[in-house]
Amino acid sequence: MFIQSAAWAAELGIKDLKVGEGAEASRHDTVQVHYTGWLMDGTQFDSSVERGTPFTLVLGMGQVIPGWEMGLEGMRVGGKRELVIPPQLAYGPRGAGGVIPPNATLRFEVEMLAVQPPPFANVGNGELIKLIESGVKVIDIRRPDEWRETGVVEGSYLLTAFDERGNLVRNFPSELDRLVKKDEPVVVICRTGSRTGYLARAMVEQAGYEQVYNVTDGITRWIAEGQPVKKNCPSTQFGAQC
Repeated sequence: MFIQSAAWAAELGIKDLKVGEGAEASRHDTVQVHYTGWLMDGTQFDSSVERGTPFTLVLGMGQVIPGWEMGLEGMRVGGKRELVIPPQLAYGPRGAGGVIPPNATLRFEVEMLAVQPPPFANVGNGELIKLIESGVKVIDIRRPDEWRETGVVEGSYLLTAFDERGNLVRNFPSELDRLVKKDEPVVVICRTGSRTGYLARAMVEQAGYEQVYNVTDGITRWIAEGQPVKKNCPSTQFGAQC
């Protein structure tokens, strides 16, 4: 979201109808909301309020339209917001479900009911530097073409987690187990933090790793802030250290 937000923020309408006083929603949090959505002509197309069932999602995982991802961040429990979402941050020229026409601007009222932080720790560049200095292993889960294009954080282990279609690489779990003990702290990094957000959650909840750190904005922000990368790794073989 770090790259896209700057370009799109001016096009997304956000109005706080009520500022909450509870926990603040951040990327990778699990949030529970009530919402109602309308077309700009006043036609209501959906409402969790009327169904009586709140909607739950993980921010930053692409589970909802981009306008929602951007509009919910920073809300606090108990707060209400109006979001006016242009088509390019909603359903675009295709529309949705025969209910939302092509190129429709949407208006939502959203109430933040609950915020649950992720089971892993999100870290920025400053924290990442400290972790590296303390000897914590960094696993770069991107593909070889991505490593070659941008370079990697020096000392990272190169361990591709997902192929080009987003499928988990079959021998990733066993290679990760070989490199990192379940009770050992470990950092995971990708391009923008989306893939590692998904992976870090699975590592804790499904695989039993106890201390997982996710680089929130990935190597993109690392490079944007002028941090060094290594482009000529001795080997980009699966599991190699650069």
